[in-house]
Amino acid sequence: MRLSLIMTGALRKLSPAELVACAAATGVRAIDAEEEFDDDTLAMMRAQGLALGPMRVRASLADSDPATRTGAVEAACRAIDRAMAWGLDTVWMLPRNFRNDTSQRENWAAVRETMPAVARHAEQQGVRIAIENCPFNGQNVVCTPEAWDALFALIPSGIVGICMDPSHNVWQGIDYLRATREYAAHIYHVHAKDTEILTEGCYRYGVEGPHIESPVQRHGWWRHRLPGLGAVDWNAFVTLLADLGYAGDISIEHEDPLWEGNAARVQQGIADARAHLARFIPA
Repeated sequence: MRLSLIMTGALRKLSPAELVACAAATGVRAIDAEEEFDDDTLAMMRAQGLALGPMRVRASLADSDPATRTGAVEAACRAIDRAMAWGLDTVWMLPRNFRNDTSQRENWAAVRETMPAVARHAEQQGVRIAIENCPFNGQNVVCTPEAWDALFALIPSGIVGICMDPSHNVWQGIDYLRATREYAAHIYHVHAKDTEILTEGCYRYGVEGPHIESPVQRHGWWRHRLPGLGAVDWNAFVTLLADLGYAGDISIEHEDPLWEGNAARVQQGIADARAHLARFIPA
């Protein structure tokens, strides 16, 4: 298993040179590919000994507008082509409705329309698709065992799988160790971030979160943290992945509000997270 880094909001403020220097300083071995990476960025990564991790694909594949869905399919296919050209065998995505203006059942109907075409193109290019289990405020329906079973029945070829992020399982009440065991054959990528349950917020707002107030923690009763600072048992999770034969990337995703503010603090948080995870990865 290899530790990679995802270019999240805190890192998007950095220039490509700063991003590469930050990643190298934290000790990760890769950066998940982004479509906008250019030749200069790739050259800087190679110079620092950093590989390309699986590519993130952004496409509103569950959009409420049919024309936008068609464009999203085309954009996803272009991204898969780019990943293949870069020698990558995996991309990850959320088949979201960026507008977030429809129900989950309507989102699923849109996914049923768009994902088969994207999957066929990926299969032709030899690139697997890993769908992250992030609900994204209702935009992504493919985030639970119910939806995984429906997706794999829709696309049984094996080209589409799961990008497993245990932090989302925590606040959804899904047993992430059980899900990892039961869907091991479908796990093509792994994200590493944590979730802290805020018990006072859970009491005040319940699991549906605030409807009247606007608390500092926007979800009210939980917040994302860096690995090791929340409820995920990383020793158990990473050990289980190893036992199940997972040999892909584990990509650190920094969305921790307590480790933002400046580049040095962001870098230190990622370095600490990498060190914590590295303890559990077999040599």
